[in-house]
Amino acid sequence: MSRAPAHAPRRSTRRGTRLVLALTLLAALILAASFVWRAAYAGFSVTTYAANVPVSTATLALADDDAGTAFFAATDLRPGAAGTRCLVVTSTSSAPTTVKVYAGTRTSTALSGALRLTVDSGPGGCAGFVSGGGATTSTLSAFPTTYAAGVTSWTTTGTPGETRAYQVTYSLPASATSGQNGTASLSLTWEAQS
Repeated sequence: MSRAPAHAPRRSTRRGTRLVLALTLLAALILAASFVWRAAYAGFSVTTYAANVPVSTATLALADDDAGTAFFAATDLRPGAAGTRCLVVTSTSSAPTTVKVYAGTRTSTALSGALRLTVDSGPGGCAGFVSGGGATTSTLSAFPTTYAAGVTSWTTTGTPGETRAYQVTYSLPASATSGQNGTASLSLTWEAQS
Protein backbone atom coordinates (compact mmCIF):
# COMPACT_ATOMS: atom_id res chain seq x y z
CA MET A 1 0.00 0.00 0.00
CA SER A 2 1.19 3.27 -0.81
CA ARG A 3 1.01 6.18 1.48
CA ALA A 4 0.07 9.66 0.63
CA PRO A 5 2.68 12.26 1.29
CA ALA A 6 2.27 14.17 4.54
CA HIS A 7 2.21 17.59 2.97
CA ALA A 8 -0.89 17.07 0.71
CA PRO A 9 -3.48 17.94 3.33
CA ARG A 10 -1.61 21.13 4.06
CA ARG A 11 -1.92 22.28 0.48
CA SER A 12 -5.62 21.87 0.57
CA THR A 13 -5.77 23.77 3.85
CA ARG A 14 -3.69 26.63 2.42
CA ARG A 15 -5.92 26.88 -0.60
CA GLY A 16 -9.02 26.90 1.62
CA THR A 17 -7.49 29.52 3.88
CA ARG A 18 -6.71 31.75 0.93
CA LEU A 19 -10.25 31.36 -0.41
CA VAL A 20 -11.79 32.18 2.97
CA LEU A 21 -9.45 35.16 3.33
CA ALA A 22 -10.36 36.46 -0.18
CA LEU A 23 -14.10 36.07 0.48
CA THR A 24 -13.77 37.76 3.85
CA LEU A 25 -11.89 40.64 2.28
CA LEU A 26 -14.52 40.99 -0.48
CA ALA A 27 -17.34 40.94 2.08
CA ALA A 28 -15.53 43.58 4.16
CA LEU A 29 -15.14 45.81 1.10
CA ILE A 30 -18.82 45.48 0.23
CA LEU A 31 -19.84 46.19 3.82
CA ALA A 32 -17.52 49.23 4.02
CA ALA A 33 -18.88 50.60 0.72
CA SER A 34 -22.40 50.15 2.04
CA PHE A 35 -21.59 52.13 5.20
CA VAL A 36 -19.95 54.93 3.22
CA TRP A 37 -22.90 55.11 0.82
CA ARG A 38 -25.44 55.23 3.67
CA ALA A 39 -23.38 57.83 5.57
CA ALA A 40 -23.34 60.06 2.50
CA TYR A 41 -27.16 60.05 2.39
CA ALA A 42 -27.79 60.10 6.13
CA GLY A 43 -28.03 63.95 6.49
CA PHE A 44 -31.26 65.70 7.40
CA SER A 45 -33.38 66.85 4.48
CA VAL A 46 -36.68 68.63 3.97
CA THR A 47 -38.45 69.86 0.86
CA THR A 48 -41.28 72.24 0.18
CA TYR A 49 -42.97 73.55 -2.94
CA ALA A 50 -45.08 76.48 -4.00
CA ALA A 51 -48.24 75.26 -5.62
CA ASN A 52 -49.57 77.00 -8.74
CA VAL A 53 -47.18 79.92 -9.04
CA PRO A 54 -48.86 82.33 -11.48
CA VAL A 55 -46.59 83.82 -14.13
CA SER A 56 -47.61 86.48 -16.64
CA THR A 57 -46.03 89.14 -18.79
CA ALA A 58 -46.65 92.85 -18.78
CA THR A 59 -48.83 94.59 -21.32
CA LEU A 60 -47.28 97.36 -23.40
CA ALA A 61 -49.78 99.52 -25.28
CA LEU A 62 -49.91 103.03 -26.71
CA ALA A 63 -52.78 104.97 -28.23
CA ASP A 64 -53.04 108.45 -29.74
CA ASP A 65 -55.80 110.96 -30.32
CA ASP A 66 -55.47 111.41 -34.10
CA ALA A 67 -58.30 108.94 -34.84
CA GLY A 68 -56.32 107.31 -37.64
CA THR A 69 -56.05 110.45 -39.77
CA ALA A 70 -52.91 111.94 -41.29
CA PHE A 71 -51.02 113.85 -38.66
CA PHE A 72 -50.56 116.75 -41.07
CA ALA A 73 -50.63 117.39 -44.77
CA ALA A 74 -48.87 120.43 -46.16
CA THR A 75 -49.34 121.47 -49.78
CA ASP A 76 -48.01 124.35 -51.85
CA LEU A 77 -45.15 125.02 -49.46
CA ARG A 78 -42.92 127.98 -50.20
CA PRO A 79 -39.61 128.90 -48.56
CA GLY A 80 -40.38 130.25 -45.09
CA ALA A 81 -43.56 128.13 -44.66
CA ALA A 82 -44.17 126.36 -41.34
CA GLY A 83 -46.90 124.51 -39.49
CA THR A 84 -47.43 122.84 -36.13
CA ARG A 85 -49.59 119.94 -34.93
CA CYS A 86 -49.94 118.40 -31.53
CA LEU A 87 -50.82 114.83 -30.61
CA VAL A 88 -51.50 113.25 -27.23
CA VAL A 89 -50.12 109.73 -26.71
CA THR A 90 -51.56 107.61 -23.90
CA SER A 91 -49.74 104.67 -22.37
CA THR A 92 -51.92 101.85 -21.08
CA SER A 93 -48.88 99.72 -20.27
CA SER A 94 -48.78 97.72 -17.05
CA ALA A 95 -44.98 98.01 -16.77
CA PRO A 96 -42.56 100.93 -16.90
CA THR A 97 -41.56 101.68 -20.48
CA THR A 98 -39.47 104.08 -22.50
CA VAL A 99 -41.34 105.64 -25.40
CA LYS A 100 -39.43 107.07 -28.36
CA VAL A 101 -40.42 108.59 -31.71
CA TYR A 102 -38.80 107.61 -35.01
CA ALA A 103 -39.64 107.51 -38.71
CA GLY A 104 -41.38 104.30 -39.71
CA THR A 105 -40.93 105.21 -43.37
CA ARG A 106 -39.66 108.31 -45.09
CA THR A 107 -38.85 109.47 -48.59
CA SER A 108 -35.44 110.68 -49.55
CA THR A 109 -35.91 113.50 -52.04
CA ALA A 110 -34.57 117.00 -52.52
CA LEU A 111 -37.55 118.36 -50.57
CA SER A 112 -37.03 115.89 -47.67
CA GLY A 113 -33.42 117.09 -47.49
CA ALA A 114 -34.59 120.71 -47.10
CA LEU A 115 -37.74 120.30 -44.98
CA ARG A 116 -37.06 120.62 -41.24
CA LEU A 117 -38.96 118.71 -38.57
CA THR A 118 -38.94 119.59 -34.88
CA VAL A 119 -40.41 117.10 -32.40
CA ASP A 120 -40.97 118.16 -28.81
CA SER A 121 -42.85 116.52 -25.97
CA GLY A 122 -44.22 117.66 -22.67
CA PRO A 123 -46.50 116.64 -19.83
CA GLY A 124 -50.21 117.21 -20.09
CA GLY A 125 -52.16 117.90 -23.23
CA CYS A 126 -51.94 119.99 -26.36
CA ALA A 127 -53.92 122.99 -25.07
CA GLY A 128 -51.28 125.29 -23.63
CA PHE A 129 -48.48 122.90 -24.63
CA VAL A 130 -45.50 123.05 -22.25
CA SER A 131 -42.19 121.69 -23.52
CA GLY A 132 -40.50 118.96 -21.52
CA GLY A 133 -37.14 120.32 -22.67
CA GLY A 134 -35.99 117.74 -25.17
CA ALA A 135 -36.92 119.07 -28.60
CA THR A 136 -35.13 117.54 -31.59
CA THR A 137 -34.77 119.24 -34.97
CA SER A 138 -33.72 117.38 -38.09
CA THR A 139 -34.34 117.32 -41.80
CA LEU A 140 -36.90 114.80 -42.95
CA SER A 141 -34.22 112.79 -44.73
CA ALA A 142 -32.03 112.59 -41.59
CA PHE A 143 -34.81 111.82 -39.10
CA PRO A 144 -34.00 108.61 -37.14
CA THR A 145 -35.53 105.39 -38.46
CA THR A 146 -34.98 103.03 -35.50
CA TYR A 147 -36.13 102.85 -31.91
CA ALA A 148 -32.50 102.90 -30.71
CA ALA A 149 -31.93 106.27 -32.41
CA GLY A 150 -35.45 107.56 -31.61
CA VAL A 151 -36.04 111.01 -30.15
CA THR A 152 -37.95 112.64 -27.27
CA SER A 153 -37.59 109.76 -24.84
CA TRP A 154 -40.47 109.49 -22.34
CA THR A 155 -40.27 107.06 -19.40
CA THR A 156 -43.60 105.83 -18.08
CA THR A 157 -44.16 104.41 -14.60
CA GLY A 158 -46.35 101.51 -15.70
CA THR A 159 -49.56 103.09 -14.49
CA PRO A 160 -52.18 102.81 -17.26
CA GLY A 161 -53.54 106.17 -18.43
CA GLU A 162 -50.30 108.18 -18.44
CA THR A 163 -50.24 110.78 -21.22
CA ARG A 164 -47.66 112.87 -23.03
CA ALA A 165 -48.23 115.62 -25.58
CA TYR A 166 -46.06 115.68 -28.71
CA GLN A 167 -45.75 118.85 -30.74
CA VAL A 168 -44.43 118.43 -34.27
CA THR A 169 -43.41 121.48 -36.31
CA TYR A 170 -42.40 121.40 -39.96
CA SER A 171 -40.67 124.25 -41.69
CA LEU A 172 -39.12 124.99 -45.05
CA PRO A 173 -36.30 127.47 -44.44
CA ALA A 174 -36.52 130.80 -46.28
CA SER A 175 -33.11 130.02 -47.76
CA ALA A 176 -34.27 126.71 -49.28
CA THR A 177 -33.40 126.46 -52.96
CA SER A 178 -33.99 122.76 -53.55
CA GLY A 179 -37.16 120.74 -53.56
CA GLN A 180 -39.21 122.94 -55.90
CA ASN A 181 -42.18 120.99 -57.27
CA GLY A 182 -41.13 118.12 -54.99
CA THR A 183 -42.91 115.80 -52.59
CA ALA A 184 -41.86 114.23 -49.34
CA SER A 185 -43.50 111.94 -46.82
CA LEU A 186 -42.79 110.62 -43.38
CA SER A 187 -44.65 108.29 -41.04
CA LEU A 188 -43.90 108.85 -37.39
CA THR A 189 -43.86 105.85 -35.06
CA TRP A 190 -44.18 106.01 -31.29
CA GLU A 191 -42.80 102.84 -29.74
CA ALA A 192 -42.70 101.68 -26.13
CA GLN A 193 -40.13 99.18 -24.87
CA SER A 194 -39.74 97.79 -21.39
